[in-house]
Amino acid sequence: MSYLVFARKYRPQLFDEVVAQEHITRTLRNALRNNRVASGYLFCGPRGTGKTTVARLLAKAVNCAEGPTETPCGKCAACVEITAGSSLDVLEIDAASNTGVDDMRTLRENVRYLPTHGKKRVFIIDEVHRLSGSAFDALLKTLEEPPEHVVFVLATTEPLKVPDTILSRTQRYDFRRVSVSDLAGHMKLIAEKEKIEFENSALTLLARKADGSVRDSLSLLDQVAAFAGDKITEQDVVNALGLVDRDFLFSFVEAVAATDRGRVLLLTKSLFDGGIDVSDFVKELLEHFRCLMILKADSQAGALLELTSDELSAYQRQADFFQLGDFLRLMKIATDLYDDLRSGIDPRLLLETAAVKMAEMESTIRFEEILAHLQRNGGNAPSGQAGNNSVKRDLFTPARRTTDQPTSAKSSASEPPAPRSSHPINIPTLKSGWENFLVVLKKSSPMLASQVRMAELRSIKDNQLQLFFAASSEGSLELVTKPEHLKLILQTLRDCFRASLTVKFEIDKQKPEPASDDSNKRPAVDPQKLVDSSPRLKSLLDKVNGEIIGVKKAED
Repeated sequence: MSYLVFARKYRPQLFDEVVAQEHITRTLRNALRNNRVASGYLFCGPRGTGKTTVARLLAKAVNCAEGPTETPCGKCAACVEITAGSSLDVLEIDAASNTGVDDMRTLRENVRYLPTHGKKRVFIIDEVHRLSGSAFDALLKTLEEPPEHVVFVLATTEPLKVPDTILSRTQRYDFRRVSVSDLAGHMKLIAEKEKIEFENSALTLLARKADGSVRDSLSLLDQVAAFAGDKITEQDVVNALGLVDRDFLFSFVEAVAATDRGRVLLLTKSLFDGGIDVSDFVKELLEHFRCLMILKADSQAGALLELTSDELSAYQRQADFFQLGDFLRLMKIATDLYDDLRSGIDPRLLLETAAVKMAEMESTIRFEEILAHLQRNGGNAPSGQAGNNSVKRDLFTPARRTTDQPTSAKSSASEPPAPRSSHPINIPTLKSGWENFLVVLKKSSPMLASQVRMAELRSIKDNQLQLFFAASSEGSLELVTKPEHLKLILQTLRDCFRASLTVKFEIDKQKPEPASDDSNKRPAVDPQKLVDSSPRLKSLLDKVNGEIIGVKKAED
């Protein structure tokens, strides 16, 4: 026997087996139970949601030897013939290839003949919206007053193209797009029957790719099973279908958030090297931006996205790097790119241009914020931006992050007050420019640069950086929080990142101590304590206005 694909092998044979269309199957079952079967039905909905399948089930239900019944036996001659597609009493007509008025006239002639075995003749017209206007006119009278032995079932994916005269003569049923969870659950049952091992994340990815279609999900499962064998992993799905890896999308958007043009171009190169279709990538990127936009608009709207808890957390962290208006503009760039890909211009050129444009895109500033800033500053431009008509993307609100029981926190109340700024900075931007900041700080004070390098940058909130020292670095904490030292650190930060930043240094007792290459080395000497313990050294430093940049240890 030849191989039977999953979409045909597991086609529902009872109303109970139809996936996620309970509102339709319940109505039809009640109609069959109460002998209220109509003469005309219109089944509308996306592809692969069960329109033709339910039409065949209805034909079996009215023609079964035990019928009309809501549970066809599947064993009588009528049920067997309808299941095999060989019944003379069930005629399936493809309206896409029978669009003319002559085809409908032939159909109208055939309606007069009585059933051969069953009790009803069922005419299933698929893609009925493809009929011509004259063909619809030829069908009207027969559809309104058909013989008692005839039932019409019209199926379409575009109900708006069906004339109102047809709609008024039929009962309309709208099939819903199947949710990701329902599709994944259905594929799970089939995979278990086929003795295929699987990762739940792999089935979820297949369900998302199917876009609400049961038939598409089973076709994809069939394809991946042929690729991976008896065990399907998420990476198998990505490789078999040529999908864009989710981690790649997160990396790309993070590079855009950090305005890292070089990294953006490297990622586009890896995309082409991997043979990923640009159109597929753009569609996946648009879906990624959609998730971020929804979470930015309403942080409690995670239920709309059908994501796992880990995925939701990852999206939420990345959503905090942008303003809501940024997502709308990024999606506009992506949609323009998708349209341009049809122009015949080199896809690589178009993608690289759009990627750099995203990375260079200026952040969204609401007009109310501009007015508020002008009122606070008497009409003056923001510091460091006079003559600049735009503000680069630093307008982010980074995610709040908690530390592991930080103790002995050092207050930053001694910091010089920073001017109010509508120019926030985010974590990716800080991390990409942190090494450059340390290099600049080292030119002014090598000692301070070495101390700040020991601190761990963990988060930023309202343009205030939070840096943590290990428990043994209280001396370093006292050193960097001296007013003159803190002023230099802040000034260097603001010069490097061109934004009004403040900083808060703390001690975290949970932070591991820095690894040492030599266990026999003596403990580090605090330069400030050395000065305080030696009046002569302190006097010398005051006279020459000097500072200690390090202490050389004597060899044992």
